Amino acid sequence: MSLHLIVIILLLVLSAFFSASETAFTSLSFLQIKMLESEGKRGGKLAATLAKNSDTLLTGILIGNNIVNLSASALTTTFTIRLWGSGAIGIATGVLTFIILVFGEITPKHLAINHNTTLVRFVAYPIRGFLTLIYPLIRVILYLSSRITHLFSKERSNTISFEGLMHVVDVAEDEGIVDEHETSLVQRVLHFREAPVKSVMTHRTEVFSLSDTLTLKEAFPSIVASGYSRIPVYHESGENIVGILLLRDLLEAKVKGETEQTLDLLLHPPIFVSETRKLDAMFTLFQQEKLQIAVVLDEYGGLSGVVTMEDVVEQLFGEIYDEHESGDYHRIRAEGDGSFIIKADTTMQQVKDELDLVIESQELSRTLAAYLIEELGSIPTIGETLSLSFGTFSIVSMKGKRVESVRLTLSPVEKEELH
Repeated sequence: MSLHLIVIILLLVLSAFFSASETAFTSLSFLQIKMLESEGKRGGKLAATLAKNSDTLLTGILIGNNIVNLSASALTTTFTIRLWGSGAIGIATGVLTFIILVFGEITPKHLAINHNTTLVRFVAYPIRGFLTLIYPLIRVILYLSSRITHLFSKERSNTISFEGLMHVVDVAEDEGIVDEHETSLVQRVLHFREAPVKSVMTHRTEVFSLSDTLTLKEAFPSIVASGYSRIPVYHESGENIVGILLLRDLLEAKVKGETEQTLDLLLHPPIFVSETRKLDAMFTLFQQEKLQIAVVLDEYGGLSGVVTMEDVVEQLFGEIYDEHESGDYHRIRAEGDGSFIIKADTTMQQVKDELDLVIESQELSRTLAAYLIEELGSIPTIGETLSLSFGTFSIVSMKGKRVESVRLTLSPVEKEELH
């Protein structure tokens, strides 16, 4: 009888072992698996291998758990009958169920959740040995299960979506692997290949350009006042950009005393790109052409604006200021009352990422101004508001008919999630 009791206790220990192992492996995040895979310890690498083959792993663990629990139940019944007769079976079953729940299921699983990476390293080799032992049984059960599952659902996709990749970045921040700044940088890199040139360019109404008929002497004061080192030059109409003037070439001509020649003699051929060209392709083009400014054309071939290498780089690293800029230009600035002042030329993607909002829109690469105009159905006015699920936009300032800045007051739910 003492042997019966020892075997029952051993089976309860095995029940705890399988329960803890199941929870430890299933609670591993994608990043934890990657860390285990890259570490030098063999136990970690084996644990990562087992975790990747989750179907075989979980099937084997569940088989083992059921075997030990059913065996413990059967032995407890036999043990009870021998000691107290069949009348005590109900009491023994209740006691065994309580013990299994507390010591074989709940407690081991709680411990496994808190120490999952440590535990999977510890149990990796015993689990692999057990899986090898019952592998034929696992294959049979997996085959039967897959046949039944196939009747009710489609095959599982093994590819990771873009949204899934963004979720991985969020998990990395939650795990403390990367900080908030690094998360923002990674998100910008991921969106970099999707954002079009139009989302970062300087609109044609803001472009500083000069006529090709001007002499160097006539153009020099305006160029100095503008602060630009690369200036688009047009012929007859500001819409007709014919070249790019580099400040370096102008200074060289001035040193040589050639100030009476016209600008058209110093021009570099411009780069023309469409509004829809993606930023990653634009970056590559700048590298190939060795000219850090391009003329952006709309779908009709008209001037839409200009884009520079600085504009593209800022999409990745944020605003870059030179010696003559104040450095206080923040696209999204938090106010003391909990609201945010946002520059209207900020893309909706940046607003969504930095404030962690849920925005139902298919074109997040467009600017906030374009988004508001579409939602309102008209050109807004100062003080006009737009209430959405995540908060309320109100127009703060305008320049003519163009929106300059907007205030966003988050909804109570979004405020809690942001903090």
